[in-house]
Amino acid sequence: MRQREGENGRRPSVLVPYPGPVVRSDEQDVFVYLRPETNGVEVESAVLRVIERSPVYKRDLKLVYLANVPGSFIARNHIVESHYSTKLFFATHSGRAFTPGMRNAFEEHYGIALNEARVVGGFEALHVLGLTPEELFQIWVPASEVLAVHGQTIKRIDDVFVVNYDIPALLHKNNRNTDIAVMVFRCRASYAVFVEVVDQMREALIAEGHMNASAPLSRLLHYSKGPFEQILDGFDYLFDRNACPASVADLSFACYLMECGISGAEIVAAVRQPIMEFEDSSGQRFEQEIMTYTEHDSYPEALAKFRSARRQFVLKSLA
Repeated sequence: MRQREGENGRRPSVLVPYPGPVVRSDEQDVFVYLRPETNGVEVESAVLRVIERSPVYKRDLKLVYLANVPGSFIARNHIVESHYSTKLFFATHSGRAFTPGMRNAFEEHYGIALNEARVVGGFEALHVLGLTPEELFQIWVPASEVLAVHGQTIKRIDDVFVVNYDIPALLHKNNRNTDIAVMVFRCRASYAVFVEVVDQMREALIAEGHMNASAPLSRLLHYSKGPFEQILDGFDYLFDRNACPASVADLSFACYLMECGISGAEIVAAVRQPIMEFEDSSGQRFEQEIMTYTEHDSYPEALAKFRSARRQFVLKSLA
């Protein structure tokens, strides 16, 4: 595995090294990482205190990885661009790259034909609306004017439909001066239990004054919401002490999939080209993004859904 480049010697500082994958259907490795705009040390401490006080800690939940990843390292290795490549694609190509399912969802939600709407990507929206990345990110619209489809977010601002309005601000915030903390928790309990712990994190962060009660927790931290997202998070944010990134063989769910006959190439393709057409038990076909479709699933549930995929959309061919 090629070592990723550091800048001025700054590489990820691994405080708790990852012990390696487990191939068990009843254990999952859930990533939690803090957004760069947070007060890293204080928020990190608050999150860890919630974990340590949880009744499931050590019995069904344990910290198996903790690292500080420098902003300079993230920027130099284009980690954010890699991690959000699908959102970046649609923020660049906008409605021109919509799949048939995305087009149908757009037209049904907004009541207007896609080819009659003024649809722009997040970057073009900065010029069209005359806003900064942060202004575009913060601008408020009613919930009815927002559509989430296939992992992408569309926001209607007046007569302009902005695809992935958050991406310019996300790239702006992840700069050379903003380090992030990354944690991995090995969870033997169901995802529902981990979600309860996440809710406790939110309550603690509000009580300690780190976030506003009306703000979503996602503004401060991210957690893997399903098995396939665990793989995506692992590819981009799991490192050994030599700054080498994780491979397919290093990740628990990926190892589980390979034990079940899924190839490494198929796994990489699933998380890098995640929009697919699936078939349900009645033979009906529908589009969905694999991370969204397998949210909060167990490993066997996520595998069964992946095996029901009948088509994969290659994004570069849609533009």
